[in-house]
Amino acid sequence: MSCHDIGRGLNEVVRMTISLYNSKRIGLKEAKSIIATCAEAVNWCDGNSYEAVDYISGCTCGKCLKRISKGEKIYLLSDLPWDVNISRITMKSRIIQGCGLCFECFMDMIEENEELTHHKAVIDLLKSISDNTYEGDISTGIYEDNNNGCRWVREVDWFD
Repeated sequence: MSCHDIGRGLNEVVRMTISLYNSKRIGLKEAKSIIATCAEAVNWCDGNSYEAVDYISGCTCGKCLKRISKGEKIYLLSDLPWDVNISRITMKSRIIQGCGLCFECFMDMIEENEELTHHKAVIDLLKSISDNTYEGDISTGIYEDNNNGCRWVREVDWFD
């Protein structure tokens, strides 16, 4: 049985991190480091990494943190072939676990990983993308306004 509270708590951190990043108070590298740490930190309490990034997972690229417009496709690492080491690719390409990618970052990720560029199933996947038959998730265009089904705590800006 997993602990959902750790995911909800770390999702609060992700929400604040995105707020700081969008207001240009922290840079991309810092924001990604914090968010990636949140996704990994759930392991301290048998949590789920997707719960820690719930705030951004429906509309944000896990590599460049660009907000993906409503109705655009989100490209999922789970669509890669089963025999690909997704964990290694996530680390190598600096992708936040539990998030999809924008089209540009998805294509960059494939180019960065030689094992993907020649994999028949990846070639088929790319063909489905070019034929517009790829059925990835569709961006909501907005950040999730709930916290894995629970209310957010009040805004925490007293430290400014």
